[in-house]
Amino acid sequence: MDAEMKDISPASAPLQPASVEYNLMDIDEVTAGDSLGISANAQDDDHLANGADTDKEDDDGTKKWVVNDPPKPRKISERKRADNAAFDAWIEENQQNLAKGLDLDKFIVDDDDKTFQSLIRDFENKRIITNPRDYQLELFERAKTQNTIAVLDTGSGKTLIAALLLRWTIQNELEDRSKRLPQRTAFFLVDKVALVFQQHAVLACNLDYPVEKLCGDMIEEVSTDKAFWEKMTSENMAIVCTAAILNQCLHHSFIRMDQINLLVFDEAHHTKKNHPYARIIKDFYVEVEDEERRPRILGMTASPVDAQTDPKVAAAELEALLHSQIATVADPAAMQHSSAKLKREVLVEYDRRGADRETELNQALRELIGNNTVFRKPFTFTATAAAELGPWCADRYWQLFFRGDEIVRLEARTERELLRESAYCPAIGEHTSKVQAAHRMVKGHRLPRPSLSPDLLSPKVMLLYNILRDQFSGVDNNRRCIVFVRQRNVASLLVDLLQQPEMKIPGLEPGVLVGGGRPEAGWDNTKVTYREQVLTIIKFKKGDLNCVFATSVAEEGLDIPDCNVIIRYDLNNTLIQYIQSRGRARQEGSIYIHMVEKGNAAHFEKLRQNQRNEDALRKFCEAMPDDRKLTGNNFNMDYFLRKEKNQRQYTVPETGAKLNYKQSLLCVAAFVASLPHPPEVNLTPNYIICHVPGGFQCEVMLPDSSPIKSAIGQVHASKAVAKCSAAFEMSLKLIKGKYLDQHLRPVFTKQLPAMRNARLAISSKKRAHYDMRIKPEIWSALGEPTELYIMALTLANPAALGRPSTPLLLMTRQPIGQVASFPLYLGPERSSAVSCVPVPGCVKLDETRIRDLTAFTLTVFKDIFSKEYEATAAQLPYFLAPTRMEHASDFTSVSDPAQIINWPAVMFVQQNERITYTFNEPDNFFRDKYVADPYDGSRKFFLRRRRRDMKPTDRVPEGIVAPGHRAWRINVQNHDILNYSLSAWSKSRAFLIPQADQPVVEAELLPIRRNLLDDNIGDDDLEPKQCFLVLQPLRISPLPVDVVAMAYTFPAIMHRIDSNLVALDACRMLGLNIRPDLALEAFTKDSDNTEEHDAEQVNFQSGMGNNYERLEFLGDCFLKMATTISIFTLIPDKAEFEYHVERMLLICNRNLFNNALEVKLEEYVRSMAFDRRSWYPEGLTLKKGKRKDLRREHVLADKTIADVCEALIGAAYLTAQERDAGDFDLAVRAVSTMVRDKNHAATRYGDYYAAYAKPDWQTAPCNSVQLDMAARFAERMGYAFGHPRLLRSAFQHPTYPSVYERLPSYQRLEFLGDALLDMACVEFLFRKFPGADPQWLTEHKMAMVSNQFLGCLAVRLGFHRAIALCSPAVHREVAEYVAEMEDALERARREAAAEDGEGEGEGEGGGGGFRRDYWVRCGHRPPKCLPDVVEAYVGAVFVDSEYDFGQVRAFFAQHVRPFFEDMRLYDAFANKHPVTELGSVMQSRFRCGEWRLLVKELPLTAAEGATGDAARMLVNAPTQVVCAVRVHALTLAHAVAASSRYGKTAAAKKALKVLEGMEVDEFRRAYGCACMLGEEEGTADGEHGSAI
Repeated sequence: MDAEMKDISPASAPLQPASVEYNLMDIDEVTAGDSLGISANAQDDDHLANGADTDKEDDDGTKKWVVNDPPKPRKISERKRADNAAFDAWIEENQQNLAKGLDLDKFIVDDDDKTFQSLIRDFENKRIITNPRDYQLELFERAKTQNTIAVLDTGSGKTLIAALLLRWTIQNELEDRSKRLPQRTAFFLVDKVALVFQQHAVLACNLDYPVEKLCGDMIEEVSTDKAFWEKMTSENMAIVCTAAILNQCLHHSFIRMDQINLLVFDEAHHTKKNHPYARIIKDFYVEVEDEERRPRILGMTASPVDAQTDPKVAAAELEALLHSQIATVADPAAMQHSSAKLKREVLVEYDRRGADRETELNQALRELIGNNTVFRKPFTFTATAAAELGPWCADRYWQLFFRGDEIVRLEARTERELLRESAYCPAIGEHTSKVQAAHRMVKGHRLPRPSLSPDLLSPKVMLLYNILRDQFSGVDNNRRCIVFVRQRNVASLLVDLLQQPEMKIPGLEPGVLVGGGRPEAGWDNTKVTYREQVLTIIKFKKGDLNCVFATSVAEEGLDIPDCNVIIRYDLNNTLIQYIQSRGRARQEGSIYIHMVEKGNAAHFEKLRQNQRNEDALRKFCEAMPDDRKLTGNNFNMDYFLRKEKNQRQYTVPETGAKLNYKQSLLCVAAFVASLPHPPEVNLTPNYIICHVPGGFQCEVMLPDSSPIKSAIGQVHASKAVAKCSAAFEMSLKLIKGKYLDQHLRPVFTKQLPAMRNARLAISSKKRAHYDMRIKPEIWSALGEPTELYIMALTLANPAALGRPSTPLLLMTRQPIGQVASFPLYLGPERSSAVSCVPVPGCVKLDETRIRDLTAFTLTVFKDIFSKEYEATAAQLPYFLAPTRMEHASDFTSVSDPAQIINWPAVMFVQQNERITYTFNEPDNFFRDKYVADPYDGSRKFFLRRRRRDMKPTDRVPEGIVAPGHRAWRINVQNHDILNYSLSAWSKSRAFLIPQADQPVVEAELLPIRRNLLDDNIGDDDLEPKQCFLVLQPLRISPLPVDVVAMAYTFPAIMHRIDSNLVALDACRMLGLNIRPDLALEAFTKDSDNTEEHDAEQVNFQSGMGNNYERLEFLGDCFLKMATTISIFTLIPDKAEFEYHVERMLLICNRNLFNNALEVKLEEYVRSMAFDRRSWYPEGLTLKKGKRKDLRREHVLADKTIADVCEALIGAAYLTAQERDAGDFDLAVRAVSTMVRDKNHAATRYGDYYAAYAKPDWQTAPCNSVQLDMAARFAERMGYAFGHPRLLRSAFQHPTYPSVYERLPSYQRLEFLGDALLDMACVEFLFRKFPGADPQWLTEHKMAMVSNQFLGCLAVRLGFHRAIALCSPAVHREVAEYVAEMEDALERARREAAAEDGEGEGEGEGGGGGFRRDYWVRCGHRPPKCLPDVVEAYVGAVFVDSEYDFGQVRAFFAQHVRPFFEDMRLYDAFANKHPVTELGSVMQSRFRCGEWRLLVKELPLTAAEGATGDAARMLVNAPTQVVCAVRVHALTLAHAVAASSRYGKTAAAKKALKVLEGMEVDEFRRAYGCACMLGEEEGTADGEHGSAI
């Protein structure tokens, strides 16, 4: 086939095609010198030279601390160094693959299974109020004051202007309604039913006002019911409908033209003759005599020309009809970034078609059914199909026409047609039989397999096939192509051809996009629903289809994704078709191909006519008056600046560099160009100029990667100078922030303001030795006592001791406050809580009583604990005494504390060092006595009874536990009762003459376990052991046995009291009156790695009670909230980034650690468990008993000390909350004590709001829009704002110009709300799950405060519709996320309905017939603005309610808690972090220790393909990191992400997926692993990975 392709883009370089059978041809060769003027000149962006890289540190405002010595350089092992080097090499080798980014698994729902509404959301629910260009805002400003027809190219933002104008109109309408003016409604008119759905979805996503959609197919009442229209206009601010509906409504006078405030005409070029657009204007608009009551008109079109007419005449007629003025851009380059980016426009020629002919099948069918009117149109098509498409396509048409069950429908249509002609038709049977015969004929026809043969296909079809094969021959997976045809039959046949196995083109996935049709029509004109159109476009957008054969439906209206190949299989008929179809080619390097027939003068004339008409249109636009042209912000700056006086200048003191108005534009442009960005993106500052009283004011907005987002200039008389003023203000901000150097050049340093010097992070590994307080301060108060205070030590379950007991009285010189109750573990299944009850009053003492109490106390230590002290009453820190009362007695109601002491028992002990005996005592004497072995302190006995059936020389019976003394094991030959009783060594034995006839006593040997605080009893047998004794070598104690039984618990009790009192000493030092049990918990560290929740505890100290973890979890959250509130209150004029810096300076572990060291808080930390030799009183002379030097220091990690500070805040919070749920004063004071900073000096919660100064923008008068928003939110959310401008600010995105409403963005409120919502979630978890460990709490809190959930909540509450946003990328993300989230909810409801038949109800109480964790299944991460506005709303409510945290709790209870009533739903979400799970799998399953999780920041050349200036970066610029799971120097899995945290998570997930089905042997072979679990070399060099 001899065909040629000719280039009609003279300025563009020719594209070198693959080996195909056609050539390129310049248009000049066929247009005889006519220029189409299609190509756009490529413009290279000139970048200013960058300043030298620096690495300066900002010392201003840095908090000075005394910190530990700087860490020494880390020693890196050879193996780790080799690992890192290998990792770097691997990154280098895989740069291109890594640049493709992160590939996360997603929950995907097939589009075919989605509802129509969800498809509409997927397709159309996108925000188009994007970052407006200058010309768009200028057109918007023009449309606000006069009727306007926007003539802009396809894709240049006409709908954006319409949405902006609609929002402005609705806001003005609200103002008018507030003045009691008549109600009016806006109408957005479209030409096609399909566009009703599309434009409504677009507007509904951009306007937080009621917008309705109407078309004849939906509602019958539109033309018959006035009440219906009254309801529609009263309930909606805008209506999207076809023009025909509004025309009918106006004809019936259901609505009057003066009740409409805005008419938007989509594709306004249709306004001509009797089109409904024209009739609405002619019949109704002009009839409104009062022009003030006429609605504003906005027409939108790519061209005012819709036929082969003179553009001047067509434009004049359009302006006259619409009573509007055309406005278009003066410089088409202004639209370069947003409109078509066509690279080439070419034509290809195909051989002339032959004469029309019929195939044999077609002739046979014509003879059989040619007279049937049902087949009139099919025969009309097939009469030319053989020549136009080829014989194969003509016969294939009949196969498709008679497919499936079509025969039944064709018979029915035949009957209807015959009956329409005559009520009685006897030939009906004959005709239907012929239809059946035709069906059999087609079914039996043998159609040859298709091929590129002239006998089967036409030259035109074969040429198209070659073009497509060429265009899809590369490796570009993003190729998108549209083939425009005139007839829908042609589109369907060509797609069917390409789907044949012989004709399939690798990489090409064809589809059909056609419109119209009738429900009852056959295959040739089947009704195509809008849902089907949307589904096709979505598949095209996703790449499931990449080549669409379309009729004119794809030329205008429907939002087709940008393409890079457009083929006009059938040439356009009008200029508007040409412009609109060409506008679909908006991707870089796009190509537009015209297919023309060789020698067909009409075809070539059509191309020339396109050129002439476009040239004429361009000349027409150029000839328009200047006031009709849109110049954007491209001004003659010198001219305007010369006219303005008193312009400001700034001189850099150090260098003398000068900044003026004009120079500031260059400075800002150079700074923005220096920000990191992909090579295909050209970053520019956006200047928003608005009319204000006195002239114009401009706001400049910089890209997201800039540390400073916006600045507002002063008011000036001209737009040009206003623009310069904004640039000047921005330049000053950049200079102040040190983002411009002393020569006004961009600085590319990674800056961490005030954070670099602070060295905020501290290590959980770094440890140091610190002094440790063993005893509380109360025991240091010595001296001869004159009065003593009593604390009764009682057991809640005294039976757990196993024998009768009485409480023990602890008597002290100073009263001891309440000490927390705690448990003692006395044996298997035997435990009891201990209560330390202060007894009211004090005991007055004389010398006798002092002497008696001293003797009793020393006897307890001597007889029970084998410690004989030499001490006076003045030296004892405390005294012990027996009591007359029982454990269950009420010690708090005692009137005279002296009366509860068992003085006779005290006196008896003082008078008797031991109980003497003569061996002649009655049997009762040998019952219930306490006996101690003077030679072996470990042997203590309770006597049971005398055994007259035994004598001292009897052998010890079997089963009796052998004594542990040496004499029994080595020296004694006879293991009799006498030798059992005598534990003295041989020298002492020599002085003892045993009495042979002394009585034998049955006794019980007491266990020597002292740490009764430890619940880990294990398999120890702690029951008393039977034994048999003689009493001669032993000592009977004068202590009553019931006192001894209780005294055995005293060491453990005393240790806990000491610990509690030490903790309370610390609280007293800090001025914090914390509940005793919480104070002790806050200071308790029970292992070397307490904070490592998922690791095995190292050096675990048993029996210490609750450690500080839970309180630290709570305190950390309150610390964040408190400091956030304080910073928000005290520093109202800083950006969010600086807020984070200021807060980090307060709450960082380094600050807490340093402040703790200053007050020696580390000394009070309880890091040592019960020690049987450390609980004794200090300062006494030990005459007899084992002595041990006490350890008076402990080793603590830096982070432990900081954690204790946070735990104390948590303890203070709980202490105050116990009294009153609204009492935060103690916790606030604790925060101030810990952070010790001017930015948090509050001592009570009320100090926060007392220091809050309401900004002017908050208290300024509200407009009707803000009042309306507040009213709607009050109805929706249940909270009525006293300051509606706060609410409005909570939904103002940083990209939205603040000059519009003089409101700040939501960033400050989001900063505040984030901390408030965190606290509400933590409160809920902490109280609902009192036994949950901190790791569980943290993991499940992450679900509650995750962006994933808050994004879901934003959609659930409809917050996304209220966001004022000007970022195209974010708008697109919001639309996609909203669609997926609503689909997830619908699926959850369907699943619930399938399970139990319920699913319609929803409710807010946690039920509602569907699982509340449906949001977990949403694969997309929400755009950050969605969780941000939830948090900002919470912050706004908090501020508006005068810092009432109860309102935050109410929001949580109503909107958050219902999702989390059953936390089990989120176990999978929060269970194990992937990194932790990977470590478990590697160690427990594969027993591999030689693996590492390595993270490295990708160089921009790898991550973004950037070079030179673009590769430089600021600290807060987006970066990418690569994380790899490396096993034995091989990469198991990797991921690319924006941070190491996300990278580790993604890489670990991928690794787990790889390992999921891998056998151990397979793993070892693949990675050369020979490790065994437990080998140290696998982890010697450090941790494998961390989730944070």
